[in-house]
Amino acid sequence: MNHHLHHTLKAVSAQCFGKNQSLPSLCYTDTDLLTLEIDRVFRRGWLCLGRVDEIPEVGDYFTYQLLNEPLLVVRSDPDSVSVYANVCRHRAMPVAQGAGNAKRFVCPYHAWTYDLNGALKSAPLMKKKADLKHCGLPVIRSEQWGGFIFATFSNNVAPLQESLQGLEEVTANYQMASMHHIANFSEVWECNWKSLAENFMDGYHLSVVHPQSLRPLTPTNLCDSLSQGDAYTSYIANYAKAAPAREHFAPTLTEVETRQSRLFCVYPAMVASLSPDTLVYLSLQPVGVSQVQVKWGICVWEDNLSEEHKQQRIEKWQQINHEDHEVLQGLQKGLRSSFYQGGALAPESLEGCVSHFHDYLIRMLD
Repeated sequence: MNHHLHHTLKAVSAQCFGKNQSLPSLCYTDTDLLTLEIDRVFRRGWLCLGRVDEIPEVGDYFTYQLLNEPLLVVRSDPDSVSVYANVCRHRAMPVAQGAGNAKRFVCPYHAWTYDLNGALKSAPLMKKKADLKHCGLPVIRSEQWGGFIFATFSNNVAPLQESLQGLEEVTANYQMASMHHIANFSEVWECNWKSLAENFMDGYHLSVVHPQSLRPLTPTNLCDSLSQGDAYTSYIANYAKAAPAREHFAPTLTEVETRQSRLFCVYPAMVASLSPDTLVYLSLQPVGVSQVQVKWGICVWEDNLSEEHKQQRIEKWQQINHEDHEVLQGLQKGLRSSFYQGGALAPESLEGCVSHFHDYLIRMLD
């Protein structure tokens, strides 16, 4: 870390850590800081790749580019999902593309062949067979939580489920793992990755940015804090009295829980909105200081939801995301101003999660 960046981070920590204060503009515009974030935050954290039920059958797989690392996520047997480096051990060619179902993965360059457990089974015309038995696809550390697949490039980060025990307690009744994946999308948003994470976890903006889509359902004044830990933060968006009741949801939900959504962030870069009948998540990774790659998906409680109703829920969240994206593009322009230094955040019930997120980042970058 260069001297200037070290000095800057010390100043940010003194100004913001534990003080419910927004970060200064350079935190969203400095390329050296982004490089440090990728090294100390992303490569040392648990990152969401998608949902378990994207690959329900043995041999189902999808590929994923994570921090410039090509990954292969596969249902290796009925009870296991594995994550591999999607790189042939021979000459580095990716062995799979896109998504689908396969009995084996054959490198399109020289036909080296791997089974669903990542083991090398065939290397045509290679004579030293004994040397090849250790040439399986590299295994990436992964865990499942709430029906999500997470991976990390670190061997030192604590187990995910252990880190999310507090979040599990406040989301368990919604039975996320039993929800049904219906769609996911890949987009690039024109903003800093932190701005998108903060925005999703900010109840303060709901009534202003989403006057038709969210204000009638979850107005800002009904938001409340929920739970936080070293690896997550969360808040409650309570429903307005006039909001229509949800009809289909887990039988374990209390009456109060049927009238609220629970929004959470699994640090560093997965955010989600969990309602009685719908789960929406966004998995983020920076492309540059002003761009973020977003994989976002929707799950529903109903296992027989009609295509028409699926499309209605998708379009609702496309509208919400579009409204947020429009605001965040404008925000990124403002963050480039030399006059912006950062102001006080709203109370805990409205922007507490943003403050918790900042404290996490400062700890990781220290």
